[in-house]
Amino acid sequence: MFKEVSLVVLGWVAFVVVAMFGSYWAYSYFAPKYRAVDNAVFKESEQYNDGMIRDLENLQMEYIKASAEQKDALRAITLHRFSVYPEDRMPPNLRNFYNSLKAGN
Repeated sequence: MFKEVSLVVLGWVAFVVVAMFGSYWAYSYFAPKYRAVDNAVFKESEQYNDGMIRDLENLQMEYIKASAEQKDALRAITLHRFSVYPEDRMPPNLRNFYNSLKAGN
């Protein structure tokens, strides 16, 4: 009797261990894929694109209003912020501004 009970308990313990390992393996395998899809969907969202355009326009206005010394300091920051957003999604005025900054004007 004790032998059968211990085998049943051992079987359940083995099942739980296998289930936990399987769920951990599934999470570690599928989580990066879900993250990548979430990130792609986020970057395609209207809110993200509108927010980025607004931020880039604000940077452009700050740069235009800045003095010569301030422009030197803002140039690197502005170039970096513009570089993380695809040029083909920028409106023409921001694209022209970005290209003039890259050219050193």
